[in-house]
Amino acid sequence: MSTADLDIGREALVSAAAKFTMSAFGFVGVMIFARVLGNAGVGRYYTALAIALMLVRVSAGLATAIKKRVSEVDTDPAEYLGVGLAVHVVYVGVVTIAFVALSPALPVRGIGADDVLGIVLVFSSVGSFQILNRFYAGIGFPGRSFWLDTVRSVVTLLFQVVLLYLGMEAFGILLGLALASFLTAGVVAVVSGVRPAVPSRETFDYTGKFARWSIPSSLVNDLYKRADPLLIWWFVGTGAVGFYETALRLVLPASQLTASISNPLEVKVSGQSSLGEDVREDVANAMTYAGLLGVPMFFGALALPDVLMRTFFGSEFGAGGAALVGVALFYVVYIYQIPLESAINGTNRPELTFRVSLLGLAIHLPVAVLLAAEYGLLGVIGATLLAEVVMFFAYQYLCRELFGGVIFPTPIAAQTASAVAMFLVVSEARGMVALDHWLPVVGLVGFGAAVYFAALSLTSSHFRLTVGNVLGPVYEQVVASRERSEG
Repeated sequence: MSTADLDIGREALVSAAAKFTMSAFGFVGVMIFARVLGNAGVGRYYTALAIALMLVRVSAGLATAIKKRVSEVDTDPAEYLGVGLAVHVVYVGVVTIAFVALSPALPVRGIGADDVLGIVLVFSSVGSFQILNRFYAGIGFPGRSFWLDTVRSVVTLLFQVVLLYLGMEAFGILLGLALASFLTAGVVAVVSGVRPAVPSRETFDYTGKFARWSIPSSLVNDLYKRADPLLIWWFVGTGAVGFYETALRLVLPASQLTASISNPLEVKVSGQSSLGEDVREDVANAMTYAGLLGVPMFFGALALPDVLMRTFFGSEFGAGGAALVGVALFYVVYIYQIPLESAINGTNRPELTFRVSLLGLAIHLPVAVLLAAEYGLLGVIGATLLAEVVMFFAYQYLCRELFGGVIFPTPIAAQTASAVAMFLVVSEARGMVALDHWLPVVGLVGFGAAVYFAALSLTSSHFRLTVGNVLGPVYEQVVASRERSEG
């Protein structure tokens, strides 16, 4: 099957199931880390992780270019895999030597020699996994690639818990991530069924035309994302980083759903655009459900900020409730950009997404520094919100130029109205329930989710139609499978 004929609904459903499973394991991990290491220990881990993942971005940007090229119709994937692995190996060697040599002179407080080793192991292993897994998505298996990432998350948590139990603290968490990433990278290499080939000069050049933009874009994007915890750590301390990162984990499922939609969207748009086909309808459909979870999560955080932080991470995290509301708000703006970025990259215009990312970084850094000095943690979050709003409007401007107009479908209004209804109900119910134990808190959250989806089902015919179109074939397959087993 050509990537231009990819079923986005089916792939998104498969991807979403994987992403939510991955989020659940990741969330359990964060709760364990928070309770074992405390706020400062969690902050130390995430500071080291931020450095490691910044180093990964070169390989991740190259992986994006390879995913784009192999998703085009009538391409030979073997040479592109060869390009990715060869460049990553060289990059790991150069950066490891430089990083180990320079790390004693770097102005990084609270990072010891074991953390330096953990950083090197994480960036080399995660980079390998990024190359192989995005390659696998690009050849037509975006849903399965998410499930392989989920396997990595499960194995990561198992390794991390064991190493944490052995007393290895923050380094053990980094080492667990590295070991799991190396292991699952090998699994992806096997299941892809493609053996890397020595790339030709033409393959290098064609990959480079996209990578010259996707790599800088990946670096800028990650610098933008990692700047928040690093600036918070610098101006406020690791305790505030702990508030920020745990709040981020609570709203992460919102972006997981959006990524589940956007990943197959990019593959399909790449195939369609390589054939000269129109892509606006698929982009609009993806945009419609980008905020399906993000919008209610913001209103849920607004209704129960301190309760959620305290319940899931411990009593000392209750003071991070304001950070949760701020993070949830800028996440709503962020998730509406993800499908647009994927669509623009899929149409072979990575230079445009790079410029938007650079614009966001140019706004964010100076404003964040100024506001962090004055307002600390909330100042950094406010700067991020400003940058996200500017980038959202920049992407909408590009939609006018590339796709014939602004893309912000009307069903989003029904989602927002349903989320407001949920907020009102939960706010009223909060005073009727003693929220001093995790069970009533989870029950109230579940009740709020039920109110949201019930209201959305009543007010949005588009939502009802989409649920039928996506889940209907799955139900038919289950019934057919049951009949065959019974027969």
